[in-house]
Amino acid sequence: MEKEPHNRISKAFWIWFCFSKLDSKKLNRIKGIVNKHLKGPNFSIHLTTIGPFLKLEKKELEKFDKISKKIKKFKISLIGYELSNSRFTSFYIKVKKTENLINAKNKFSKTNYKKQRRKYKPHISLYYGIKDIKIKKEVIKKLPKLNKLVTVDKLCIVDVNEKINKWKIIKTIKLKNEKN
Repeated sequence: MEKEPHNRISKAFWIWFCFSKLDSKKLNRIKGIVNKHLKGPNFSIHLTTIGPFLKLEKKELEKFDKISKKIKKFKISLIGYELSNSRFTSFYIKVKKTENLINAKNKFSKTNYKKQRRKYKPHISLYYGIKDIKIKKEVIKKLPKLNKLVTVDKLCIVDVNEKINKWKIIKTIKLKNEKN
């Protein structure tokens, strides 16, 4: 089980990929079941993409807009429910690291984010917090079977302050339709 890194940046901006209305509804229902049992903090369902950005200036936000216009909405593959002892990956849905996902993420590699040593492990968090693994395993038994695919159709820029459990979406950018 992984532990939190000691040098974690808890106040920063992050880019999240977010899902179609229908997929968000289904994922939020699952997250709701998890939080009913585990009582975690509230945050929007998402797939963390890149960050942290210690500050965001107008030209950086404009760069995100420009990059986003080059990304078509795409599907991601859900692998299954996973658990760890780390607060921010305590209970999540593991996501397959596909070429589409990595290509979309890499479009932001030349932005002003703070590079970190951690390997990218795409996932959709359902709960933030520390709970006994046995309790979390019991909750998994109450969850529905996952859809295999969900659609990423927007990008969100998020102001994160983990010390006070605040994740505020400050801008949402729709990705291109496949036909555009």
